[in-house]
Amino acid sequence: IIFFLHSCTFKCSLSLPLSLSVNNIGIEGAIAVSEALKQGSKVQHLDLNHNNIGIEGAIAVSEALTKCPEIHYLDLGLNNIGVEGTIAVSEALKESTKLQHLNVTGNSIGDNGATVLSEALIHCNQIQELNLKLVM
Repeated sequence: IIFFLHSCTFKCSLSLPLSLSVNNIGIEGAIAVSEALKQGSKVQHLDLNHNNIGIEGAIAVSEALTKCPEIHYLDLGLNNIGVEGTIAVSEALKESTKLQHLNVTGNSIGDNGATVLSEALIHCNQIQELNLKLVM
């Protein structure tokens, strides 16, 4: 999967979903996804659930999110992103005015991460679903 991600640019005129849930892509895979998305992706649905991307992976994904204003679905559940990863993602979300669904289940974001995330979500006028189960 990592080789595939490194070879992709996800440049296309279609708004295809990108679902890599439960593929154990880790930090390296998250960085590869991030680099591909930075190439001008039209991806609207990004599912990286349960991939152990960690803090570094969350930071990489957050950098790509600023280049993907069309994202309306983001699933980062069960990735061990912690408070630092949540802060990075939160900063990127301030520019994601089309975000409708966000999942950060099971990431140990704690009170600080939840606070920063709630402040960022003020900018997400379209939010319809927020999943924060087991975030402490």
